[in-house]
Amino acid sequence: MWSFHTVKVKDNSRRMFDLCMRRAQSIGRADYVRTDGRMDLAHTFRTDMLHFLIYLAYSDGSVNKEEIKYINLLFGTQFDEKMIRDYADRWGLRSESIRDHAPRSLNSFVRSNIGAETGEISDGYYDLLQLYVTTFNYIGNDLIACNEEVASSEVQALSSYIELITEEINRVRGDMEDYKPTIAFKPGSKVKQEDKPDYSYWSDTLEMRRTKISTPERKEEDSPAVSDTDSRRDMDTPEYVRAADTEETGKPFRMRVEQPDAQTLPDQKERKKEFNTEMDIQALLKQLNELTGMQSVKTEINNMINLLKICKIRQENGLQTPPVTNHMVFLGNPGTGKTTVARILAKIYHGLGVLSKGHLVEVDRSGLVAGYMGQTSEKVTEVIEKAKGGILFIDEAYALANGQQGDFGQEAIDILNKAMEDNREDLIVIAAGYHDEMQDFLDANPGLRSRFNRTIEFPNYDAEELLEIMTNRAKSLDYTLTDDAVQYVQDTFTRILACPPENFGNARSVRNYLDRVIHNQANRLIAENNFKEEDLTKLTLADVQSETLE
Repeated sequence: MWSFHTVKVKDNSRRMFDLCMRRAQSIGRADYVRTDGRMDLAHTFRTDMLHFLIYLAYSDGSVNKEEIKYINLLFGTQFDEKMIRDYADRWGLRSESIRDHAPRSLNSFVRSNIGAETGEISDGYYDLLQLYVTTFNYIGNDLIACNEEVASSEVQALSSYIELITEEINRVRGDMEDYKPTIAFKPGSKVKQEDKPDYSYWSDTLEMRRTKISTPERKEEDSPAVSDTDSRRDMDTPEYVRAADTEETGKPFRMRVEQPDAQTLPDQKERKKEFNTEMDIQALLKQLNELTGMQSVKTEINNMINLLKICKIRQENGLQTPPVTNHMVFLGNPGTGKTTVARILAKIYHGLGVLSKGHLVEVDRSGLVAGYMGQTSEKVTEVIEKAKGGILFIDEAYALANGQQGDFGQEAIDILNKAMEDNREDLIVIAAGYHDEMQDFLDANPGLRSRFNRTIEFPNYDAEELLEIMTNRAKSLDYTLTDDAVQYVQDTFTRILACPPENFGNARSVRNYLDRVIHNQANRLIAENNFKEEDLTKLTLADVQSETLE
């Protein structure tokens, strides 16, 4: 009916990428790939793919927003243009130097494709190397086509990189004796074993945007006879000429061949880990600081993080670190960002090494208190075990102290109080709720106030901040409000905040309001049955007027 362009990771590309990741995890545990702890193969493969895509994105001179969005969709990251540029500059991904080396994960993939049985890969991908190369090819094609403007330099960069991979496969296989691919498939499968797989598997039936690549065959009569020893000596020299590039362009491509010293791999891995961790923390801080409003909250959290960074540096330098209690109380009305900030904090604390996992477990009274004697203790213990390594976020925590006589809320509080102290090295508890009611919770046990020695207040949003929240969320969903719609919404927010209803949920109410506005737009467009692509992104005055803010 209507067909418009959107950036997405195609199902087949996603499936192949996930298969490679699972195989990398399996290979990394196998006896026949001996890394001695120097290499996390799944992480290495993921890094190889990220470097490849950034290199490909810059092959036409600049990276565009569609390419950044594709990378973020594939890896679940939150890169922006500056972060991509900084990362590319640090690792030399904006130059041809990336083609000096095949992906670091490739060697292990090739060598694991022989020997002991490694299990089925997938229907249709019974050869691991076919899966590996096709994954790079498909995902590379997806990236350069994601903005529907494919430059010839991008196609050339993709072709050259795929050729580099296939040449490296042949080189490694040449160094190995008795090559035989490992094949495993379900009983009754129609795929058959081949003595030596044919790597010319890009056919004319593939999508038109797929790049057809073939490696030129070298005939024996075209080159003088050389011994196996001479051949390997030539390959081990610092530079050699890639014959394929010479044949296609008429110009030799000088390529350095350097294998990393095994003794340097632990240091390289550690440096990359530290760099990636720092990038993750910076991205999370950026995400925190870009949240609308709550300036006092951001200041308080940044102060906390600065203290933790200094404590970590002091510890690394053999100095004593001051005692730090990380349990917190978040005070504020619903919809003021308490859960969102807690989720970001969990990841930041993980990046700083404070928490081992960095996840968030969110509960309320019903998730902690049972109706019969003995069950509350089990529920609280189970929740604590689940939250270890992360943050336990107790919403409306005051409800634990406001039960009836004989209620088991007090039992839950007492168990929590002890668990917070016993597990303080790898568990953070955040109790959240209204300002006045939370005082009853903190007074329910003599030790609670000392456990929660840091309190952060989340203020209500004003009309301008609520408007910013709505427009930002709309933008993240590829919607924009027309000028008259913006004015109407701002007037509505100002009127509502002058006398807010009892159940007003701040940002939560705004999100619900926007969802209803989007439904109105969809109904309007279908009723009109005559619209352009740009109409799909516009929210008009008619759409916002049809709903009330609750």
